[in-house]
Amino acid sequence: MISVGRAGAVAAATVYRIRSFAMKKLLVLLIAVAACSSCDLFKKEILMDEVVNEKIQIDGTDNPAKKDVITKELANRRVRLFDVTVKDITDSNNVEYDFCVKADVQTKKGTVECCIYTKDVKTVARLVKGKSRIDAVGVFDRFFTILDNYYTRVDIIRSSITIK
Repeated sequence: MISVGRAGAVAAATVYRIRSFAMKKLLVLLIAVAACSSCDLFKKEILMDEVVNEKIQIDGTDNPAKKDVITKELANRRVRLFDVTVKDITDSNNVEYDFCVKADVQTKKGTVECCIYTKDVKTVARLVKGKSRIDAVGVFDRFFTILDNYYTRVDIIRSSITIK
């Protein structure tokens, strides 16, 4: 016959195992939530016209702190491009990527050249410049302005490209 002391010890061990198992599950869940909250899935999406509106605000202020705040807010956004034609595929100027897909987007302020960076080399290899039409979404990285026919250039990193 099992004594009360032994039964109590068995019950305590069972409760400890259940709590330990539950704590492990909770810890895994918390790690997963923390990882997802830092990923790009929770960033708000914007279109190129909205990016250009932010560029207008940056150009319209003399305050470097305001420019920095606007740029950092844009870095927390995902830029979505719909049905754009691949203009060119080049070697990347960004050290984190091998290739750059370039596309032009017409906006109310003029043409914006988008430099789309992705690690999906297989998709990039299937693109044909001047013919392939794509949808793309990625994180805003920076504006890059030179004196040429473009209103501005936008670097979009961590992109996902879908061939149409």
